[in-house]
Amino acid sequence: MATPTEQNPVTQLPSKKEVETIAIKLPFDLQERILSFPLLHKIREKYPIADIHFITPKKEIEVLNLLPFKAYYHEFDEDEIRTIFDSHRYTATSKIYNVDMFVSLTNSFSDACLGLGLRAKKRVGFSDGWKTLVLTHKTPRLSGHHVTEDYFSLYRAMVEANIDLKLKVMSREVEPIIKDWDSAPYVAINLSPLRHASIEEEILDLINSFENQRIVLFASEDQEKIQLLIEPFLARLSPRNTYINFVHKSWIELAKMIAFARGVVTFNGAVASLSAYMGTKTVILYDSEDPKRYAPFYFQAEILILGVNDPTLVNSTTSLGILKDRKKFNMNEVFGKTVEFLRL
Repeated sequence: MATPTEQNPVTQLPSKKEVETIAIKLPFDLQERILSFPLLHKIREKYPIADIHFITPKKEIEVLNLLPFKAYYHEFDEDEIRTIFDSHRYTATSKIYNVDMFVSLTNSFSDACLGLGLRAKKRVGFSDGWKTLVLTHKTPRLSGHHVTEDYFSLYRAMVEANIDLKLKVMSREVEPIIKDWDSAPYVAINLSPLRHASIEEEILDLINSFENQRIVLFASEDQEKIQLLIEPFLARLSPRNTYINFVHKSWIELAKMIAFARGVVTFNGAVASLSAYMGTKTVILYDSEDPKRYAPFYFQAEILILGVNDPTLVNSTTSLGILKDRKKFNMNEVFGKTVEFLRL
């Protein structure tokens, strides 16, 4: 069943040519889904009275409730839409009617076929492969472009107008979840990802560089595994700080914690984009991915990007065939820049 998200008041008056129903197929990857939010804001701004339907993965679906406008979402499970037959079956039971515009944000031909099943008058998507046969408006997805700018190119194809690349968006307002956040401000540090089944030593070094800070420790992934490791990790932390082990039940709870932090320190991933969308100062450590493709540039928050040149892992020359360790961050440098950026 379609479920409505929350809504901020619509202040823009509709035009006479306003479309009434828009269906949007969202990416499965959570980071790419959050990076599509600037486009979704822009579509709502362009079509303020249209009913917007998100065809979205069930996994981490709650992040859609951070969007500050009303929409409907239609769940699907992983691997549920893999073939054109799956697309036909899904649209036949989705209860999305009279679609004026369908937008696919993925590279999948099966996803593009959803627009045919919904009988959308305008079908927008990326133009590679067989998708050109089922789309009415398309654009190429060039290699190396920023993910959000790929989505902006779809907007240009959809409305035949440019989009302001200085666009900055922010989530709806949320309530704090950490007590005394105003009188006892805190810095949030992501303990993910796990490497070699342990919490990264670099993160330990970074945390122990702080003094007289309230630090909230959380995990954006592998949360259950990290909880098995947290007690010995806490025992190694400096007593000069106070610590909160934050365990969240949903990404909404995580967003509420992040929204009221003085700053967030995290490796790249979905949580970096979430933090920027919540408007929180965010220090992002890039050890492999390219920030020119994945950094959350189109959100309101200030971000600090720190990176290392991490070569692709290859077999070492040792007889054991052990993979080489990735290049490490200089945590003294990271700490210094973080303190300056967050004004601690």
